[in-house]
Amino acid sequence: MSRILYWISIFALQVLLFNHLDLSAFLVPQIFIILLITLPLHTKKIYQVLIAFGLGLLADFFVSTPGIHTSACLFLVMLRMTILNTQDLKEEIANRLNYTAGNVGVLPFSYTVLILVFFYHLYIFWIGSIGAINTYNLLVTTLMSSIFSLTVIAILQFMSLSHSRE
Repeated sequence: MSRILYWISIFALQVLLFNHLDLSAFLVPQIFIILLITLPLHTKKIYQVLIAFGLGLLADFFVSTPGIHTSACLFLVMLRMTILNTQDLKEEIANRLNYTAGNVGVLPFSYTVLILVFFYHLYIFWIGSIGAINTYNLLVTTLMSSIFSLTVIAILQFMSLSHSRE
């Protein structure tokens, strides 16, 4: 039940707060992708794809983007599977753990999240600007949004780490 409330809270933060930040034209953080990044390690690949499709479709519904988040979430999950295959996670999979900094270690988690967040943002901004690609704006928006998203994700992970120790 607490996992469901966590998912609802993160998605609500995205839809109600982060989608409406008007700090800069270059700052469009997507923090809800932490839900896909931290999926349990034992989840079957087909379920990961279905979850990514559903979450992306829901995100597209709230921001009126025709399939951009759906395809980006599918891209993220496929990239996640590829990266996780390079890591030794047999014990974590056997123990049915989520992919979090507390379960796999800060360094491997940070490495994975950094790559996934950057490429997710690059993907959505690239797809969203096809036909009028401005390389400078694409890179600046990707970097700024990724840095902001990574900061929020780090805070969320720190909060969950400190909460799990209590």
